[in-house]
Amino acid sequence: MADPATGIVLIVFGMPVAIVGVTQYFRYKMAQLRGRQQEDPKQLEKEKEERKQLEARIQNLESIVCSVDLELNARMNRMLAAQSAVGALPPHRPDEPKLPATVPRGSVLAMALAPGQKIAERYTIEREIGRGGMGAVYLAADGKLAERVALKIINAGVGDPAAVDRFRREVAAARKVTHPNVIRIHDLVEDGGMVLLSMEYVEGMTLAEYLGRVGALRIDEARLIIGQVCDGVAAAHAVGVVHRDLKPGNVLLDHEKRVKVIDFGLAKATFMHGMTATGLIIGTPEYMAPEQVRGTPQDARTDVYALGALAYHLFVGRPPFAGETPIAIGFQHVTETPRAPRTLRAEVPESVEHALMQALEKDPSKRFADAAELKRALLS
Repeated sequence: MADPATGIVLIVFGMPVAIVGVTQYFRYKMAQLRGRQQEDPKQLEKEKEERKQLEARIQNLESIVCSVDLELNARMNRMLAAQSAVGALPPHRPDEPKLPATVPRGSVLAMALAPGQKIAERYTIEREIGRGGMGAVYLAADGKLAERVALKIINAGVGDPAAVDRFRREVAAARKVTHPNVIRIHDLVEDGGMVLLSMEYVEGMTLAEYLGRVGALRIDEARLIIGQVCDGVAAAHAVGVVHRDLKPGNVLLDHEKRVKVIDFGLAKATFMHGMTATGLIIGTPEYMAPEQVRGTPQDARTDVYALGALAYHLFVGRPPFAGETPIAIGFQHVTETPRAPRTLRAEVPESVEHALMQALEKDPSKRFADAAELKRALLS
């Protein structure tokens, strides 16, 4: 049986190459259009419009290459971590493709910290509490603060000083967000080859886990939770921080259903070094704004769209769009209108339906200006 690492590595390199091939075809067509000198003004205008459409397609495809690259790298990181958890990685076979330099076998990408292990002569690891594409999260005792904290290993940018500097700046910006509904960030920690983030520890579960248990929330419960999420996001926007990856997995609930939003402003700093396409897609497909899918400029209204998609999930029981692949879901955000919530769940109030549909407008200028305005519409 083929080694699963081999298959994933082939996909990591094969799929972007295939998509790049398509972009090269479009570039060839554009060159043809530029090279033709037509006397007919109508023909010239037609070809100018064709060129604009081709340029837009190229930008979309280049963004998709980045999205596929990022997603597959994250999957490979998780696979390596899983292999590390059950034992040492197998020896490299002569016929096995080599992993990219950014993902060395047995590197920190696959590292698991052990209970009792000391980090930076300050943190004592207690146990792992979560794991994802970016890295693992551990509960640790902070000897300096004399409290328990969450320590998150940051995979992206390992071994790249420029990426670490970028992340340090993002952490400094995120620390400006102080609000009861936003997780507190303490410090960026470096220990040997590891880069970690020290954060407030909240005992409870993610909103994703809670939704997995209960499905659609009661209307009053959905309002209670989304109102707190909006409050936290509004506080971030007030100091110029945009989240860019709002989703149920980035919302924590304590035992009294008090909300803590995590990872503010950090999503854009997690991309892999060396990706230089026109626009990099950062986010989670089910909650991504059209401008994220296109890889075009984003602002606070991008978070408003994600909040709308998140609220839609809370009130209806599922996100506004679903599909077999992240790319398929992303294209729906760009081209399709979500079903009216009340056609899926009759008890959703009309005012909530109107607010959700406005938050999910394709054109940012037609959405609510900020999270506070969205909250007022949802709770009215």
